[in-house]
Amino acid sequence: MSVARKLESDTTDAAALLAALKPRAKSLIVTVYGDAILPHGGEAWLGDLIRLMECFGISERLVRTSVFRLTQDGVLAARQVGRRSIYALTPGGRRAFDAAQRKIYAPLTERRDPDENAPWTIALLGGSVDAEQRDALHRELGWAGFGMLGTQALIGTGSDLQRAKDSLTTLGLEDRVTLFEATANSAAGTLRALCHEAWHLDATDQDYRAFIRRFTPLRDRLLAPSEKPAPKEAFTLRILMIHAYRRALLRDPGLPTPLMPDNWSGRTARQLAAEIYDNLQYNAQDFVETGLHGTDGPLPPSAPQFSARFLRLIPD
Repeated sequence: MSVARKLESDTTDAAALLAALKPRAKSLIVTVYGDAILPHGGEAWLGDLIRLMECFGISERLVRTSVFRLTQDGVLAARQVGRRSIYALTPGGRRAFDAAQRKIYAPLTERRDPDENAPWTIALLGGSVDAEQRDALHRELGWAGFGMLGTQALIGTGSDLQRAKDSLTTLGLEDRVTLFEATANSAAGTLRALCHEAWHLDATDQDYRAFIRRFTPLRDRLLAPSEKPAPKEAFTLRILMIHAYRRALLRDPGLPTPLMPDNWSGRTARQLAAEIYDNLQYNAQDFVETGLHGTDGPLPPSAPQFSARFLRLIPD
């Protein structure tokens, strides 16, 4: 067994997973906001966030630097309450997080294979769209399943048309990007090759397989009758698992099965993520509710829709 494969198979506790994944502070804070803070309103005291990030060995200084960069990126906005700072998602940040929530936590029972005959949405970039704007649009639409085809076009399923319109408006590109809806009129093999080019599907499948190898031992550990991690470890494990799963899922366009590689690993990875989440949810939530505080004292209760993450229904 290679050293890398052995590391993947031996990571069943928080410290080992943290050492193996080596997450960046800024990206991990995004995961914490989406998984733990958004359900309670999407804002957190800086001091509370610093304490949460201590679970991952991230220093106060690095948290402050990362939060500052997220405000510069337009994801978070700060406001002062007395001498303390509270950081909330901006409207644009909230839209991006809501889209990510739908993709990450959609109930397994609601996952349906898209219609392979549905129209495609094509976003054709004008010559005045510079590289920075193109990359921003690609990031914005990535969660909606769009892929980059060459340097001047993005493609996605027809159901993403409204999301594309909203993204163009948000980025101020509605006058420089033209949207089309079209149906494919090529052999299935040609369309499948086009999808591989736009989304690098083989690399995404490898990411899913790595996730499965790394987190299956954790799932097996959690299924043991005596294994109930303490709240702090449950929170840390849940965040690390969702962080790793999110990184793979970000690149998954959710295409119809006939257009995907054979033996696609995405559904297996999703079921694994749901099982782990289900086994960590309650203890992890205890830690969140202890570590976070609302502006008026107690932490606001989570909104009802967040209790349906993965629907906690695990298929056979």
